[in-house]
Amino acid sequence: MNEIREIVTKAIVAKGKKVFNLKEEVPFDIIPYSILGVWIINHEFEATRVDEMVKISGNFEINVWYSSNNNEKTDILRHKVKYIKDIKTKQIVKEYLENTDDILAKIIKHPTCLNAKILNEHLELDIQFEILAEIIGETKMQVTVFNTSDVYSIDDEIDANVEELFLNT
Repeated sequence: MNEIREIVTKAIVAKGKKVFNLKEEVPFDIIPYSILGVWIINHEFEATRVDEMVKISGNFEINVWYSSNNNEKTDILRHKVKYIKDIKTKQIVKEYLENTDDILAKIIKHPTCLNAKILNEHLELDIQFEILAEIIGETKMQVTVFNTSDVYSIDDEIDANVEELFLNT
């Protein structure tokens, strides 16, 4: 005989992802002649829940390799960026136990510089990255439970069909 029981388990109750585009202005002391490369390193972030949104607070460091003095000298310009962004989430499970939320956020696309321009008093960098956010909460689900006496055993069938005379010959 089958029984139906409710169990409590953790499950993803809401999720969302977002592509962030930042336009960052980086001041310089020495006027660059050309930009030779841009790297974004040390990206760190934290995620917290605010209503139906996940708030991402993060920072990273931009390293700009540039030339100056008509391409006679090179140097690296370092600039730290802090940001706070929101990711709207879509609720997947309607009924779950409130105040049991955990937030899981992971980077899908690391920050990269898409474009870099030298303007009069600063560098203008277009930066893009993508983050997935999931809200995990406790929810109930129904499962079917089978009694052990109702469970079919292949061993019982093998024992019933063994021809003992065949084994002795």
